[in-house]
Amino acid sequence: MAAYEQLWDDLDLLDQLEELDAEGVVGRRRRRIVTDRMNPFTAMSDDEFMDRFRVRKTSMYDLIEEIRDHLPAPNDSRGCPVPPHLQTLIAIRCMATGDHQMTLGDCHDVSQTTVSQCLKVVSRAIASLSRHYIQPPSGNDLQRTIQDFHAIHGMPGVIGAIDCTHIAILRPSVENSEVFRCRKGFFSLNVQAVCGPDLRFHNVVARWPGSVHDSRIFYNSRLCADIETNLNPRYHLLGDADYALKRYLLTVSVPTNEHERAYNNSHTHTRNTVERAFGVLKRRFGYLGKKVRTNLDTTKAIIVAAMVLHNIAVQTRLVLPQDGRDMINIDINALHNEVPIQRQANVLGRLKRQQIITDYF
Repeated sequence: MAAYEQLWDDLDLLDQLEELDAEGVVGRRRRRIVTDRMNPFTAMSDDEFMDRFRVRKTSMYDLIEEIRDHLPAPNDSRGCPVPPHLQTLIAIRCMATGDHQMTLGDCHDVSQTTVSQCLKVVSRAIASLSRHYIQPPSGNDLQRTIQDFHAIHGMPGVIGAIDCTHIAILRPSVENSEVFRCRKGFFSLNVQAVCGPDLRFHNVVARWPGSVHDSRIFYNSRLCADIETNLNPRYHLLGDADYALKRYLLTVSVPTNEHERAYNNSHTHTRNTVERAFGVLKRRFGYLGKKVRTNLDTTKAIIVAAMVLHNIAVQTRLVLPQDGRDMINIDINALHNEVPIQRQANVLGRLKRQQIITDYF
């Protein structure tokens, strides 16, 4: 006890000490000011905020205003209402870091249950904005997209790159849950997306089980129906060997000469944008890179919400230290080996691909 009493006496003495400044004026020792860490908008610098929440402060302000009316006011374990801005920050921090909910609750002085509730309601509110933030380009934006894709490796007429990625989940509590087990042996959702040359997502389908093939997801999507009837014949998507060759979806060919090899090389490098987009998305929102442990409906909402936030980050030119290029290893020879398994390539698709090879490669 004597040691503790001596310590407190020393601290009191330090508080009472006076020191002279450069001019000899007597003044009290300046106390250290501890920042209120409960308010990230004021406590964190712009860089710190972006590292933790993956969007800029101004974007977060706008987002909170957009979804405020969709957020109820859940109470924490102490019966205190959680304001909309704190609900949003908690949910996006959880999506960005992938940390345990109890750890995040301790950081924001709420319970684990509150974190779970915030993640559920905020992700659904943000996902409801997908029609505004995830949409195909049109008008001048469409022409700019085609030009930017062409600038990558000389591929003409490309309006988007399409592919699927698996998001690992817990075994869902639904009938026939085995359909969610993918070919690699874990439970997942097979998420389809189309992206542009700037890695912005233009379309997303996040509802199919992991065992469903990529081509089935596409040919049963509204996107496929729309482009079959409305897409200009000069334009097309780029897909890998999992898709059948169509006039509106070009795949690689079995090369027999230098021109076809040049086409395949251009196709592979141009389509790689969607692989990079998936890599950046999962690095930006680490929650998707782990096994998602929420229920199935909430998981679907989280995936779409993460893509909305990703597009907001791209729109505001917020980039990660690495853009995901190092995460994708292109093995063109392996890709060519997959080509012969393609089926249902129609005549119009073959004619269009051959015309592009003849005119551009």
